[in-house]
Amino acid sequence: MAKHGSMTLARALMFGSLLVLGLFLVGCPDSGDGGGTAVAPTGGGTTETAGADINTLLKDTVVLIETDLHFPEGNVGGTGSGFVINDKGRVITNAHVVAPEFTDDDGNRHMATGRTVKVVFHAGTDQEETLLAEVVRENEDLDLALLKVGKDTPTFLDIGDSASAQELTKIICAGHPAGLREISLRTGSITSHRTFEGKKWLEHDAEAEWGNSGGPIVDEQGKVLGVMARFHWNRILASKWAVPANTLRDWLASAPSSDPPVYLASAGTGGATPGRVQVTEGQRPPSGAKTQIEELLDATGLNYSYFENDTYQVEYENQATVYVQEFDDILRASVIFGDLPEAGALPALAFSWHDPVGRFSVSDDEGVDKLYWEAQVPMGVVTPEYLRDLCDIGASQVANFLVYLTSDKELETPTDLYPGGDPDELYAQLGQMLEESGLVYEDLDEDTFKIPFDNEVDVYVKVFNGMAYVHSYTGGLPGDTEEEAVGLAADLLRFNWDDPIGRLAVDDDLDVVWECQVPMTYLTPDYLYVVASVCSTRVAEYWDIFGNLPFNEERFGS
Repeated sequence: MAKHGSMTLARALMFGSLLVLGLFLVGCPDSGDGGGTAVAPTGGGTTETAGADINTLLKDTVVLIETDLHFPEGNVGGTGSGFVINDKGRVITNAHVVAPEFTDDDGNRHMATGRTVKVVFHAGTDQEETLLAEVVRENEDLDLALLKVGKDTPTFLDIGDSASAQELTKIICAGHPAGLREISLRTGSITSHRTFEGKKWLEHDAEAEWGNSGGPIVDEQGKVLGVMARFHWNRILASKWAVPANTLRDWLASAPSSDPPVYLASAGTGGATPGRVQVTEGQRPPSGAKTQIEELLDATGLNYSYFENDTYQVEYENQATVYVQEFDDILRASVIFGDLPEAGALPALAFSWHDPVGRFSVSDDEGVDKLYWEAQVPMGVVTPEYLRDLCDIGASQVANFLVYLTSDKELETPTDLYPGGDPDELYAQLGQMLEESGLVYEDLDEDTFKIPFDNEVDVYVKVFNGMAYVHSYTGGLPGDTEEEAVGLAADLLRFNWDDPIGRLAVDDDLDVVWECQVPMTYLTPDYLYVVASVCSTRVAEYWDIFGNLPFNEERFGS
């Protein structure tokens, strides 16, 4: 998609950025020693280990769990611990850590209208990575919950035989006590096999606080003997109890339908008294007729499931998960890539320039920049075929971006992801749509139309490989020096986050362009009018923030 100039300044700066970028995406393979103990996933997870090895193993597999409960008055947050049990991103914690209920200081229980659960790997370290999690199963009676995150987890813990663990067996209690981010490893011993109120418990004397809930109790070989769950205090006894590993194993082997129901609060309608609705993760909470998003997804032929907060997820074989939602009459298909290192912004902007329908953007999540691939289109033009294209392209771009980051392969426009078609016929169709849109336009050259706006922004539209390519250059990358320009790239990704349908990208000379590509099959005169108008408005907003700068070749030379 040669739009402006040749590759000069861009390639030198891009390679410099990639050298320090490293691997940061969800699903990246381990890059070496820093990834933790190599554990062969044969039948379980861990091989026998001790000392420094078990220390590394626990740091790689024990996670911090962050739960936000949503109430009409606001959110209530809490934390706990958990641990990875297989190579498919499955995590165990306590049911009470993720339960959609909050008990206030007076002992009153309040049901939430929704919840958000996050799993934090290597919390409090330079390797920290936060992922959204789906609650796959939860059983309040057993105080166990099974979570799922969207990445492979080749290092995980094996579930041992708790019945064979004798009193005085040495153990390690791992977790995040009192909500502290850094992991804590405490040693102790099994003190008793107890039966209390008809349930079996593993009692131990390792130090633990409330934030340890959901963390593992492991033996000296790193095998899980129990899941830290509760404290038992009375006037003469203070002890810590864990759900035995054998109880956990039996539960995982049981049918999910055997779990007791989980409820969320219903917001009700009008003046109705809020009630409760049963929620099964992976399914939409019952609310009557299907939403428009569900009807569209049904017609795509994709396998999808309910995620949370009116968001649906589509999982692909390459480990990508595409999330689909609707807000303000805009359909959004997105992939969560993870934390954004400072040097990652420029490659993301360059990659966006070659993307057929999507963009990279950055959102601030509690002080941490999160990188997303996303495509946004007006709901009024979405068809099942269009939605299927957005999801399939989003999933494939995950793999394509990884290849770009981890190799010396130069960026190429993935023409196989474009619809194609006869250029002359599509150009005539585009001209007819411009005429019907009511936009003022002129023929700029043999394949491009120019649309001047009153705010002094000229918008250009042409046909490219079956796409209507609407764009307007803003000028060179902002910054007084090349180094400063690269550093400001993250600000452009934040600008993208607030854009309704388009994106900022940088070409091979690091010049900045606002652009939006729409398959001609789905383009309408009204859609074209909206895209061109948004382009004009966003470029004017960009100039107000970053300035109307000359192109980089004029500023920095060739």
